Amino acid sequence: MTRAESKPGSGLLLVPTALERERLALVDFGRWKVSLCGMGPVAAAVEVARRLSSEPFAACVLVGLGGSRDLARAPIGSLVVGSLVRNEAVGCGHDHDFVPLGEMAPAGETVPADALDLAAPDGWQASGAGTRLMEGVAVREGALGTVASTSASLDQAGGWARRHPDVLVEEMEGHAVAVACLAADVPLSIVRAVSNEAGDREKSRWDIIGALSALGRALPALLGAGP
Repeated sequence: MTRAESKPGSGLLLVPTALERERLALVDFGRWKVSLCGMGPVAAAVEVARRLSSEPFAACVLVGLGGSRDLARAPIGSLVVGSLVRNEAVGCGHDHDFVPLGEMAPAGETVPADALDLAAPDGWQASGAGTRLMEGVAVREGALGTVASTSASLDQAGGWARRHPDVLVEEMEGHAVAVACLAADVPLSIVRAVSNEAGDREKSRWDIIGALSALGRALPALLGAGP
């Protein structure tokens, strides 16, 4: 599948939590209106569908934190621009035993694809498999995995990595927001800042402030609003 192209016009910049919005100091600017979408797939899908039905937007960008499933490719403090987002929230089983909704649906039923392509942000040019610096921040492109419950251990995160080896970052809203955007025919981009290793429950090893600082520095350039 080819990646969707963003359209000119007003854009909706989505962030899951007030903490992320405040640390990023996000305010409306240029073509972008900032909106909280809520935490988790249900809240995010409902709020984004509501916003897109009440006001026309040409593009959406979802930003926020995520946990790395591969610290070599997505280290703490780096950013991952989503190339696609996988459903790991709705299905049967968990991690390496997970069966997604698309494989479970009865014959003839129509369900959203288990993996949905994402648009490239205006300021991002695909760089293949490598990492490049934007405003001093390491940024790379890769797949994202949307979960309803984050990995509780490194072993569990490793099981997910075996099931979906392309997924670099575990997060909680992307696929649901992508379904809402698909229904409204609005392209979606996602940028996640890596704050921790997926499955590591010891918060003293997390770097939320550093990850959000990196996202804040690079975001204007990723949105095509940088100098």
